[in-house]
Amino acid sequence: MSTSPDGIYEPGIIDPGLPSPSPTSPFWLSQPSKLSALQSPWLNQADIVIIGSGMTAASLIRSLYARQPTLKIVIIEARDLCSGATGRNGGHCKVMSPGVWFEREQAYGTAEAMRVMRFEHSHLDEMVKCVEEEGIQCDLRLHEGVDVYHDEHTFSRAVRALEDMRKHAPDLAGRYTVYTSRQDLNARSCPEKSVGAIGMPSGSVWPYKFVTGLFEKYVHENGLSIQTNTVVTAVQDTEQIATVKTSRGDIQAPIVVHATNAWMSHLVPELRPFVSPVRANVQRQVSDSTLRVDNSLWLRYAEHDYDYMVQRPDGAFIIGRANTGRRATSDDGNMDVLPQTHLRTVVPAIFDFKTKNVQTTHAWSGCVAFTQDGNPFIGKWPSAGRKHQWVCGAYQGIGMVRAFRSAQALACMILGERVPEEFPRSMFMTEERLKGLQRSVQAKL
Repeated sequence: MSTSPDGIYEPGIIDPGLPSPSPTSPFWLSQPSKLSALQSPWLNQADIVIIGSGMTAASLIRSLYARQPTLKIVIIEARDLCSGATGRNGGHCKVMSPGVWFEREQAYGTAEAMRVMRFEHSHLDEMVKCVEEEGIQCDLRLHEGVDVYHDEHTFSRAVRALEDMRKHAPDLAGRYTVYTSRQDLNARSCPEKSVGAIGMPSGSVWPYKFVTGLFEKYVHENGLSIQTNTVVTAVQDTEQIATVKTSRGDIQAPIVVHATNAWMSHLVPELRPFVSPVRANVQRQVSDSTLRVDNSLWLRYAEHDYDYMVQRPDGAFIIGRANTGRRATSDDGNMDVLPQTHLRTVVPAIFDFKTKNVQTTHAWSGCVAFTQDGNPFIGKWPSAGRKHQWVCGAYQGIGMVRAFRSAQALACMILGERVPEEFPRSMFMTEERLKGLQRSVQAKL
């Protein structure tokens, strides 16, 4: 919805429709998994059907199989495996600017704001643990993530946020380091015109390999069924069971999970007033210099206007454009002219690549989802009409620090376990939350 607290998009309620049959080609899919077009033997019935094959689905099946390894689970994907947001992002696992602390404190209260911040920070440790335990080869690298500020007002606000955070949660504030000296800024490859920077724990990964590595494990060890290039056209509920209707046949299951992020509200239209699909833009750039940047960079021009950069082991940079010039659409078969041009021209002008010869080898788009209240939706649909349906998605454009553990919380709910107190309650799907969102939408129309 256009009234989301992040960004300015076209007004109105949008049906995201179905994923584009001809999407742009991201760098991450240049080395496809052997399961990329897998269509397992068809099952007419399953214990759980998960629609979507990105980070949410991979984390969810890992948590479910850890508790009940004999579950009959089916993954349904409209295109090739992991071809949505996870296979199209920047490969960057980093929390948002500390400046969002004020917004979250006002929206959720201090205690819940702290829970949200800790939840996001915990993703890096959880993903590192997963990679090590499962032996996944996905170029995981830990480094400092540096917010580089080009605006004194935005920088000062972020510093004030840290000071306020330190009063309530010194452990959270201690994760951040403020840099103002030119020596410290130069050591972190900050552009010359930056006014300050704030560093925090961060990491980078080949997200497609991370997710498909998990799928490969569970296909082999647990008999996970994967149906790629299979379009879900509807989910129909009865009192006893749900029927997932697809382009290749029907599957019945007592539990159906919508894990399609930007496309979630197509099959759950009740979500459309509260979830806006938004097209993001990313590039892979290489230069002829031997420049090495040990940390990642978020070039912040305002709180919600920034570019991010992370260097890969081969020396190439993955660079993405946030906010300005993005469209409210789920069409990742096209790209936005302004952000793509910006990435090719403005970023090399601001950041010193130590050469003028910077080439873009890959340019692509991907669809993220922004919500009316800034939080994802996790849980069982709270009305009788969708008795067997669950949702997990709409991560506000920062799925790398929200999706993995959101799915862990959902696994607890599905299996009837108590969700640990560390998980933010403001992200859960409840009837009360939906009513509050509806009031908010009506007030802004």
